[in-house]
Amino acid sequence: RIIRDYRENMFNILVATDVAARGLDIADISHVINYDQPNNYDDYTHRIGRTGRGNALGFALTFIE
Repeated sequence: RIIRDYRENMFNILVATDVAARGLDIADISHVINYDQPNNYDDYTHRIGRTGRGNALGFALTFIE
């Protein structure tokens, strides 16, 4: 239900876990913010791959302690 509401522009911020990093194809995501560092490069690639799809410009920010 939350993903559907996001796709229907009922809100413009989506907070998600790593479950959203793979398999979800949601258009027009402009920013991905990683609150923590992924465990490996592959996980990082999948997380930031939610933005900047196709020829679109996207931004990723990762907090590292």
